[in-house]
Amino acid sequence: MNSIDLHVHSNKSDGSYTPTELVDYAVQKGLSAFALTDHDTIDGLVEAMTYAASLEEAPEVIPGIELSTEYEGKDIHILGLYIDFQNEDFLRHLKNFQNSRELRNEKMCAKLRERGIDITIEQLQQAFPEAVITRGLYAKYMYNTGQIKSMAEAFDRYIGDNAPCFIPREKVTPEQAVALIKSAGGIAVLAHPPLYHMSSSRLDSLVAK
Repeated sequence: MNSIDLHVHSNKSDGSYTPTELVDYAVQKGLSAFALTDHDTIDGLVEAMTYAASLEEAPEVIPGIELSTEYEGKDIHILGLYIDFQNEDFLRHLKNFQNSRELRNEKMCAKLRERGIDITIEQLQQAFPEAVITRGLYAKYMYNTGQIKSMAEAFDRYIGDNAPCFIPREKVTPEQAVALIKSAGGIAVLAHPPLYHMSSSRLDSLVAK
């Protein structure tokens, strides 16, 4: 095993597999390591790491997270790798991230209902139990309930950065996320840069911060 994947989600956020299933999948694919980097939550780490430790041959499970931030009006995601997920200061700040997301979700659901979409926080939580509710899960829910024709339609018409139902989160800057990750002994990495549709100079400016 010599391949690694440093950006993996479980069903604790918007992935499809449980943390245990991800370990099995990584074994199947021959990975030597993968980072579990769920959105704004560490809830799957203990399960994945405990299960991997019980196997004779298993990939290294790198404790990680993907923190959601805002930069120049865009949602920007920062990966934290090799974090100390038991660090008390980290956990306290992470709770603030989660509270901000919950408030934003309430407002976004209200906007969607104004546009005729049948959706509530309770419906999302029932459809995706134990998961952190992300915009990807909004899209999946609307698609699964037949309210849109494709996942892309959810972002184009409703919840994309410039769409009418988008609610920006309480401003957490990339710099704050990086500082939080470093305070927990982690390595901060900008997630999926091409998705931000930024020029090279803007990306360079963001990374330089």
